[in-house]
Amino acid sequence: MTTILLVHGSCHGAWCWEKIIPRLGAQGFKAIAIDLPSHGQDDTPWWRVTLGAYARAVCDAARAHGPVVAVGHSMGGGLITQAANEEPDLFAGLIYLSGFVPKGGETILGLARRDPLWRGFSVPRYHVGTITVWPERMVDTFYNTCDPRDAERAIARLTPQPMFPLVQPIAKAREPQPPKAFIECARDNTISLELQRYMHARFEMTGVATLDTDHSPFYSAPSQLTAEIVNFANTFAGAAAPVQGAGKVAARA
Repeated sequence: MTTILLVHGSCHGAWCWEKIIPRLGAQGFKAIAIDLPSHGQDDTPWWRVTLGAYARAVCDAARAHGPVVAVGHSMGGGLITQAANEEPDLFAGLIYLSGFVPKGGETILGLARRDPLWRGFSVPRYHVGTITVWPERMVDTFYNTCDPRDAERAIARLTPQPMFPLVQPIAKAREPQPPKAFIECARDNTISLELQRYMHARFEMTGVATLDTDHSPFYSAPSQLTAEIVNFANTFAGAAAPVQGAGKVAARA
C-alpha cells in the first residue's frame, strides 16, 4: 500500500488535509499529515524553527512510513524539495500542490518575490520573527473559491509563520531524485499561475494537472484534488519516465 505524506504550507497545519485523508483512504491509500514545527498542535517556539527542522520533520515521517509519495502545498513544496534533496531514497515521488519548486541555493521567499502577485506590505503582516496575513485579506488570499464556512473554520486555526525557513537556501539535490508532478491552481491569489508555471517548467515533470480553484483546493475541490493525487501516485508506482511539461490535465472545481 502506498503511503501519501501530506505537508501543509505557511500558517496552516495537518488539519487542512481533513477532507483529503478519508478520500485517499477510500481509494486504498494510507494518508498521513504532519504538523510542522510551530504549526497546528506543535508548540515549538518560532525562534527554533529552521528549514532544517522542517526537513527533519518531513524525513522522519517519510522514514517511518516510506518510501512515501509526498504532497507539498505552497511552502510545503519547498520543504519536500529540501527533504528529498537530503534523503531522496525516502520518497517514491513528489507532488507539488501550487507549491514552491526551488533549485538548490534558492530560497522560498526569493521565489515568492518573483511573483506578479507579490504585494509587499499590503497582504503580509510582519511581526518579530514571524509573518501572518492581514485578517481582512485572509479569505481573498487563501480561500477565494471556498465555501465561506470552510474558510471561517480554517482562518480560526491559522498560526504565525516563522521567517527563518523562508530565507534559508535549499540544499543541492542528491541523485537520483524521485519523480515530480505538479497540480496548478488556476485562481490562486497566493501564488500566481504565472509563477507556478515558471517554477515547474524548470524541472522534468511526470505530469501537470490544473484545478480551477483558489490556493486551497483541499477545501474548495477536495474530490478533484484527491483524484489528481491518486493519479500521480499511481503513475509513480508504475515507474513512468518523467518528460518535460508532459500530461497537462484540466479538472474543474
